Amino acid sequence: MSGKANSKNAAPVMKAENLGITFGGLHAVSGFDMELYEGDLVGLIGPNGAGKTTVFNLLTGVYQPTEGNFYLHGNSMLGKRPHQMVEAGIARTFQNIRLFKDLTVLDNVKVAFNQSMSYSVLEGILRLPKYWKEEEEIDRKARDILSVFHMENEVEQKAKNLPYGRQRKLEIARAIATGAKILLLDEPAAG
Repeated sequence: MSGKANSKNAAPVMKAENLGITFGGLHAVSGFDMELYEGDLVGLIGPNGAGKTTVFNLLTGVYQPTEGNFYLHGNSMLGKRPHQMVEAGIARTFQNIRLFKDLTVLDNVKVAFNQSMSYSVLEGILRLPKYWKEEEEIDRKARDILSVFHMENEVEQKAKNLPYGRQRKLEIARAIATGAKILLLDEPAAG
C-alpha cells in the first residue's frame, strides 16, 4: 500500500513486515505487510473480526507481535509500550471512545501536550513564571485545535456530557494534539 508520495528515493515512514500475533492457538493477524510514506492516506478495510483493530493494537504497542517486525523511520518498534509509540510519533483513536469523561473538553486535549512541557515539578507546584508561560501556550494550542473541529464553544463542558459524535471528534482532536506524524483512526466515522 502506498500513495503518490512513494518514490524510489523515499524511505517509508512506517513499515510492517510479516507482522502477526497469536492468542493461544488462534492466529488473529498473520503475515501483515504495509509501507506508509509521508503524505499517504491509507484505509484498512475488512469485515468485522478481520483483525483491523488488532493491527492498530500491534502498531501502537497495546499488543506485542508474536511474529514479524515493524519500523518507524527505519527503527524497530518491537517491545515499545504505548506511551513510547506516542513519543515516537504514532497516535491513535479507539473503536470504543476513550476520553477522560470527567475532564473538560479543553483538559482532554491539553493532556496530549504532556510531553512538550518542560517546567519542573517544583515550578509546577510553586506556580512559577515558567509554569504559567507554558500552560498559557498549551491552552492556546488546545483551543486552536478545538476550533478546527468547531468545538471552541464547548471547552468547559465535561467530555461525558457531549453527544457521541462530538466525543469522537474530541478523541481525534486529542490524538492530533500529540503532534504525531502517523495518526491511526479506528472507526473514525462511527457515530
